[in-house]
Amino acid sequence: RGVVRALDQSALSTDLVARVLTIGFREGEAFKAGDLLIAFDCERYRAEAQSAEAVHREMQLTLNSNMHLQFSAVGKSEVEISRARVDKAEAEARSLQSRLHQCEIKAPFDGRVAELSINAHEQPQTGKPFLVIVGNSRLEIELILPSHWLTWVKPGLEFAFKVDETRHAYKARVLRTGAAVDAVSQMIKVIAVFEEPVSDVLPGMSGAAQFPHPNG
Repeated sequence: RGVVRALDQSALSTDLVARVLTIGFREGEAFKAGDLLIAFDCERYRAEAQSAEAVHREMQLTLNSNMHLQFSAVGKSEVEISRARVDKAEAEARSLQSRLHQCEIKAPFDGRVAELSINAHEQPQTGKPFLVIVGNSRLEIELILPSHWLTWVKPGLEFAFKVDETRHAYKARVLRTGAAVDAVSQMIKVIAVFEEPVSDVLPGMSGAAQFPHPNG
């Protein structure tokens, strides 16, 4: 027996304290890499970033002025303090700017929405996944086989995988074997891939692997 797994799968969360502004795709809908999945209302974060940029510019102007006056009215220590304040302001501005990049969540791969547990105008719980996406182009078959089959089940071995849900058999091949045998059941995990793209097979589907007899 085996189960189809998606190589590309993500449970998305955020640490932003912001309401959902836009939901690009609902459960079951397909998207392309780069499509907008979720957009948050980040006006407060934008205002904070602009304020930090202004403070950074102010500190830079003070540093420039102190460097100009270093040999007349300003000592070396004051210049170093000004430089430290510039570095601090720059770091804070970069930190706030990086948070703005979290205001839009874009799809990292082609796929579909598996779970969506939030609505527009709601604020997600910090760190709790609210969107699960799965890829539909890179699939693997996870098989559990008797460990003594390793004498003839090797990477590259071709077989047929009949999916229960579609009732079709698809060409597949062994990609790799697990790193350890279960000591109790004497079974081992084997990973396989489909030989050709399968548009009607979804992650989570299960089936039976039909191997050729080891003696031909």
